Amino acid sequence: MSMEGELKDLLKTLGHPVVWGVFNRDVGFPRISLQRISNLSAYSQTGRGNVETARVQVNIHARAYGEIIPLARLVSQTLTDYRGGSVIRCKEISRRDGTTPSGGDVIRLQMLDIQVRYRA
Repeated sequence: MSMEGELKDLLKTLGHPVVWGVFNRDVGFPRISLQRISNLSAYSQTGRGNVETARVQVNIHARAYGEIIPLARLVSQTLTDYRGGSVIRCKEISRRDGTTPSGGDVIRLQMLDIQVRYRA
């Protein structure tokens, strides 16, 4: 399984909707989306290495900060504790707050930047 699939499936165990990319339909809150921000591949004289490092942004959307704060901690802990499959290690490198307008409502947002070292 790919790193993307592993992280998505891992976060689904928390009981909220999770998608890599964007939701195609309206789903409830809180919800979690993931996207790759950057990727670093190692190369040697013999070619591309099989271990890569990606920066993945995890977006947690909720109607209230009271829902986001504990869920963001749980998401971070779940990812940073995980070792398995293609994932070697996850490390949280930053966290930001924000909002997203949604049909007249303001949806709270917390964005976690996660560094993921994995086998490609």
